[in-house]
Amino acid sequence: MENNYQIMLARPEHLAALPQIERAAAEIFPAGMIPDEVKNYVLTFEEFENAQAKNQLWAAVTLDNQPVGFAMALVKGKSVMMAELDVDPEHQRKGLGRKLVQTVINWAREEGFNHLTLTTFSNVSWNAPFYEKMGFRRLHESELTVDLIAALDREAKLGLKDRVAMQITLSVPVQNQIPHEHDSKPQVHL
Repeated sequence: MENNYQIMLARPEHLAALPQIERAAAEIFPAGMIPDEVKNYVLTFEEFENAQAKNQLWAAVTLDNQPVGFAMALVKGKSVMMAELDVDPEHQRKGLGRKLVQTVINWAREEGFNHLTLTTFSNVSWNAPFYEKMGFRRLHESELTVDLIAALDREAKLGLKDRVAMQITLSVPVQNQIPHEHDSKPQVHL
C-alpha cells in the first residue's frame, strides 16, 4: 500500500462518502453479473452509523482524510462476518482491499472470534480468488451456518449468481495447538 493512504476506524465524518464508494465499486463488475437495480442498492446510513458506533467499520482514507474504501464487519452472537468491502475504482490496485481485509482479520482475532466468514462471487479474480490468497477457504454446503445460508439465499433472490461462502480460521482450539520446542506459548498456524 502506498504511503498516501491510512486505514482507520471510520469516523462519523466518513459515513456520507461510503455509499458512493459502494456504488462505484459495483460498476466495475462485468455486465449482467449484478442486476442494475442491485448495483444501486447500498447499505443504509443507519447501517453505517451502527457499525461505526460499534467499532466494526474501517475506512481507507487519503492523507486529507477523504474515504476511498471501507470494510464492515457484522457480529451475530459468537459469529462475525465481513459484510462489505469496497474500494473506489480510482484507488484500486494499491493494496487497500488487502489492508482492509487484514485489518478486519486482526480485529476479529483480537476480539476472540474463531472464524471470519463472508460471501462473494466465486469466479471474479478480485473476489473468491483474492480471498483465497489471503487464507480464506470456500465452504462446502454441509459447513454452512444458518446465517450464511440466509445470506446466500438473500443474494440469490436479488439475482446474484455464482456466490460462495468463505471462511478463515482465526484461532485453533487449545487442545489442537502444538507448542514448538523452546516456545513458552503455543503457536497458531493459519
